[in-house]
Amino acid sequence: MKTAMMASIGLASAKIPTRAKIKAKTRLESGAALEKFEAICQAQGGMREPARARHIHVVDATRAGVVAAFDNRRLARIAKLAGAPRAPAAGLELHAPLGTKLSPGDPVLTIHAETPGELDYARAYLRANPQIISLDGSG
Repeated sequence: MKTAMMASIGLASAKIPTRAKIKAKTRLESGAALEKFEAICQAQGGMREPARARHIHVVDATRAGVVAAFDNRRLARIAKLAGAPRAPAAGLELHAPLGTKLSPGDPVLTIHAETPGELDYARAYLRANPQIISLDGSG
């Protein structure tokens, strides 16, 4: 489990200096990282299930490729059009992080909104800005 967790946060990468890997591994194995995470969660109101938006739209890949880049400013704009941060359940859920191989129809992200109008605004902006998520190659 800990090895999988380390890989998921990039500690298996040769790009991270050895000293940093050792420090991170020590904190993960000792439980210090979990304690810090739990303290942060408590400071923000405790561990709880996030609210569910009333309206959602899953955005699927239209072609095969590898997720190469995101335009974070435009992603933030979609989230705001969907009602974030005013509506706690509004925003984006990313299904395909950088490096993910996609086939046509694979889910890339989900837009969450409290009202149909906000969801429509967010979807219209995404349609007008298809370059928000860049795919390289054919997967």
